[in-house]
Amino acid sequence: MKKKIIFLTISIFLVILILFSSSYALLFKVDETDKQSYATGILDITSESLNGSVTINNQLPITDSDGENSTPYIFRITNKGNLSYKFNIMLLSTTTDNQIEAQYIKLKVNDNEIVTLNSLTNGVILSDITLKPDEYIDVTLRVWLDEYTPNTQIGKTFNAKITTEGEAIYTNKNHAKETLTNLGLTENTGTLDFSKTSCSDGCGESTVGIYKAKDDFGDSYYFRGDVENNYVYFAGFYWRIIRINGDGSIRMIYDGTSAHDNGESSTDRRTGTSAFNSSYNDNAYVGFMYGTADASTYAETHANTNDSTIKTALDTWYTNNIKDTTNEQYVADAIYCNDRSLDTTSSGTGAGTSVTDYGADYRLHDNKTPTLKCSQVNDRFTKSAAVSGVTGNGKLTNAIGLITADEVAYAGGTYTSVNSKYYLYTGNYYWTMSPSNFYGSWANELNVLSSGDFRNNIVYDNGAVRPVISLSSSALSSGKGTKAEPFTISS
Repeated sequence: MKKKIIFLTISIFLVILILFSSSYALLFKVDETDKQSYATGILDITSESLNGSVTINNQLPITDSDGENSTPYIFRITNKGNLSYKFNIMLLSTTTDNQIEAQYIKLKVNDNEIVTLNSLTNGVILSDITLKPDEYIDVTLRVWLDEYTPNTQIGKTFNAKITTEGEAIYTNKNHAKETLTNLGLTENTGTLDFSKTSCSDGCGESTVGIYKAKDDFGDSYYFRGDVENNYVYFAGFYWRIIRINGDGSIRMIYDGTSAHDNGESSTDRRTGTSAFNSSYNDNAYVGFMYGTADASTYAETHANTNDSTIKTALDTWYTNNIKDTTNEQYVADAIYCNDRSLDTTSSGTGAGTSVTDYGADYRLHDNKTPTLKCSQVNDRFTKSAAVSGVTGNGKLTNAIGLITADEVAYAGGTYTSVNSKYYLYTGNYYWTMSPSNFYGSWANELNVLSSGDFRNNIVYDNGAVRPVISLSSSALSSGKGTKAEPFTISS
């Protein structure tokens, strides 16, 4: 399976300037600091200079022989993702006025034939390049003015940028299953009742272990009950694995500066406390990001233009503990779902102060049918525009979010039924990312109570913060996942 993805974000600015004079002069400069990258979840394509800045001053139009031997600009494109990628490299003009005519601009890419800019099809300088994960290609580019450039071109300019266009190459490989196997973990089977709590003894049912459900990427494997094989030590903190995402990445929730037993009540199992939002009197405030209060439409209300209070708290924690450290390389982009879909049995519009029930509340309170799928693109909080081929909203500053109420239900928590034994119990009440409703004048979010069940709570309340991040599929290479021997990153 192939899915087309178009990127115009690697910008390497090439400037050719003919100065106002009686003779020609050429300036071709690429600044070494002009190094940019983009991440899509499946790919992390990076372009970087391999020979620093290139500056050619006061050069007259030259022969092709001299052009071939001129100082090149050399750059590297690397696939740091987990899928192969087939793409073209293009040189596209960004000049808007008074441009040098393209037939006078000569190019030589690597050891290929000399061409003029106007001979390129759609600006393609290299085509049909395929890079596997961790592979790279080095590209050598020379640019000069044709020796027969006429005086009519004096005073004109040419500006361009390097871009890529291509497609990820997909297979039917079960990435989540592969991660599960690599961690030495085994899937459980059986029919589960999500109206009941889960733990080894004393709960509604004893369905403890790892089970499979569908997410936006395919098969996902989640931990349920009082499991004891989902401990992770990462970035100086302990975490518990929530699930293996369908793309193979590993989703986990913060669990303290030391390892804690299931059923242990401790304030160490949170990073602090925060309101979900400081304002509450509008449907907008159920949003991890939100739009305009007192708006007349759903779209205006739930536009992702303002950070919630808790998003700011999470970003601050991430900046202080993970960002720009060696640990950040292991953090994968993922979908964090702020499900603002409407309860279809309700007449609420989700706008302004309309009394509204949201999807998770309906699924978990009434039907007991959790899901790992996030139905609306607007609610799929991601850092990149796409993660493993699934479109997100690209609104995250950092790849961090909260657990969803649906994930709590899969783990063995239920709506208003106590469970002090499963691995998500902390003795604190903490926020999920799932909106509940707007009722009267109160925006409410679902949260996990100090008793381990979950229910709605007004967004301005002060609840515990438990960050959720995802690690790349291959990040964890040591340990057994136990409290004594947690999984750890590669050495």
